[in-house]
Amino acid sequence: MTLLLRYYNLNIFHLSLFIVLGNLILVWLSKSVLINEIVFYNAYSEQLTYDRALQLFEDFQSISWISYVFSPLILFIKFSLVSLVLYIGIIFKNIQYKVPLGSVFKIVTASDVVFLLSGLSKFIWFYFFAGNYNLNDIGFFYPLSLINIFKAAEVEKIWIYPMQTVNVYHLVYLVLLSYGLNNVCKIAKNDSDKIVLQSYLPALILWITLIMFLTIDLMA
Repeated sequence: MTLLLRYYNLNIFHLSLFIVLGNLILVWLSKSVLINEIVFYNAYSEQLTYDRALQLFEDFQSISWISYVFSPLILFIKFSLVSLVLYIGIIFKNIQYKVPLGSVFKIVTASDVVFLLSGLSKFIWFYFFAGNYNLNDIGFFYPLSLINIFKAAEVEKIWIYPMQTVNVYHLVYLVLLSYGLNNVCKIAKNDSDKIVLQSYLPALILWITLIMFLTIDLMA
């Protein structure tokens, strides 16, 4: 049994705890290490005085607990929606009788580890290599993504999220989903690949489209 398969065969509680704690640690690192009053001032220096930026930073810190509360809930919603999308693909393959929805949820949860790695990569980049940065730089950058080919001034806001989503980590995520369906749910490799490509990818495109429309509304 490979190390990766052993990971996928862990108890769902342990997998969920690992992913949730990992995300909470990344949130803490971002808010406590990467973001400080200087970063705030760099982002708003043209609109605000240093004292006003400092006050804004203190207000931001005072409500940071919201991120810790909602992060696990957002993850649960994400895992549930992706699991349902994949299960629809399984139903269309008419093999739902041998694949429990709970097993799909477990695979989706385990596969999310790749996004922990992307978050860690982003933290390492800004902590060690980015130099003088601001909040806009943090929001714009995504490791190993299409967005990094361009500068912030070259990309309209509506295209930022789609270009961030096209990244190496997301490709690995697709591979991990297919791997889990194949090795944990015992779905044939050809079928597991098709389920991921024919269910998750269309749902992802719809999600990106929704975010783009919301971005247009916010810009209007």
